[in-house]
Amino acid sequence: MRKVKIAGLHYDELKTHLFPGDNKEAVAVALCGRSQHEQNHTLTVMELLLIPYDKCEERTSDRVTWPTAMINALVGKAQKDNLAILKIHCHPGGGDFFSGYDDIADHDLFEHLFAWLQTDLPHASCIMLPDGRLFGRFFGPDLKPQPIQKITVAGADIQEWYYDHGMSLDEHMHRRNLQAFGKGTMERLSRMRIGVVGCSGTGSPVIEQLKRLGVGELVVVDPDYVDVHNLNRIIGTTRQDALSQVNKITVVEREVEKVGFGTHVIAFARDIVDRDVVKELSQCDVLFSCVDGVEARHVLNLISTFYLVPLLDLGVKLDADGMGSIDGIYASVHYIQPGGSSLLSRGQYTLEQLRAASIKRASPEEYHRNEYLAAVNEDTPAVISVNIIPAGYAVNELLARIHAYRFVASQDIDTIRIHFNLVKVLHERHPSPCAFFSKYLGWGDRDLLLNLLELGDDQNDD
Repeated sequence: MRKVKIAGLHYDELKTHLFPGDNKEAVAVALCGRSQHEQNHTLTVMELLLIPYDKCEERTSDRVTWPTAMINALVGKAQKDNLAILKIHCHPGGGDFFSGYDDIADHDLFEHLFAWLQTDLPHASCIMLPDGRLFGRFFGPDLKPQPIQKITVAGADIQEWYYDHGMSLDEHMHRRNLQAFGKGTMERLSRMRIGVVGCSGTGSPVIEQLKRLGVGELVVVDPDYVDVHNLNRIIGTTRQDALSQVNKITVVEREVEKVGFGTHVIAFARDIVDRDVVKELSQCDVLFSCVDGVEARHVLNLISTFYLVPLLDLGVKLDADGMGSIDGIYASVHYIQPGGSSLLSRGQYTLEQLRAASIKRASPEEYHRNEYLAAVNEDTPAVISVNIIPAGYAVNELLARIHAYRFVASQDIDTIRIHFNLVKVLHERHPSPCAFFSKYLGWGDRDLLLNLLELGDDQNDD
């Protein structure tokens, strides 16, 4: 599938520039990372160059001409790192087609680009319409246009436009879901690929909801097996599963198959710091972080940033004295937009904790030997009646961002905090971007995947 992904901050900047209110065409050029996996080739927008109106040679309601030498700096970066160039212009009067003039302009631009870059990898051209919808086409070295099949905006709201033939929806099985969210939303869910990392406390009820909403594909990741200690919170597990040490992802596959909504499961009984796992998660439309560990949260935030995938992170804290008394129960759901604030900048973990977690995974002996490392992965109490609440909020958060049903704007909600003792639910904003993660926005595939030494590979990806 040919795809383009754009972070919400770039999409908003693009829309403002392309539609200044003068009813004339305008143009911008994006430098894009690339993500290649199986049959998918995705361009991920890294940075924008907005062509100034006064630098355009001509601007009318149906054409724009501009000095293409202005993008030489972007082309130099593309040549150095094997990146892509994406041209975007507008049709202020509407018209969801490429005009004859657009064909000539694109042909000339990409003919020069391929002559300069000497690569067979595609570049692309898009048009934005007044309602914000984008459509476009890829160009290879033969200069024959191929339609972009999916364009995604990973912003406060998740926007997707499909330009291929999707699967038909079983309206009988989804009758109650259709009554609540309508056919359009249910069809979107049926086409979505969602990654869930951690299939236990919060992950299990998240998966339970997603499979019954008819999500098309689930990528589930959990290296552990079922034991008697987590039978109290993993839906569908049995005592026999614990005695046989069945992998948690095996239970997920089994239970999804039982429901029969047609959800396809791609399962990994591995740690997230694994090249194959990262590549599969990079192809998701949304990620759910249902983990306790600091390192997994960090890697998920990296995947979200490099590949422009929205991330929902769930956390639960239950303070108990071990004697039956509870001092406090708290839960949180964080929505992470690529290019915005991160779990790190929101204080959900520190770099010291991340270093300790990495050492604990790679060398448990050194971790236990080093008294100066931060403590990580301590066992805490967990019960299904608590875990299921943030899981419900997290899935409803996803639904709210693809189907606007609530009275509070999505951009005003970055975190939901649940205080069980006070019987309160609060929401917070975190408008400041994270300096650490923002520099990796839209990088896509690199030889050193996610810029992590553990994920380096001399072999080419798919």
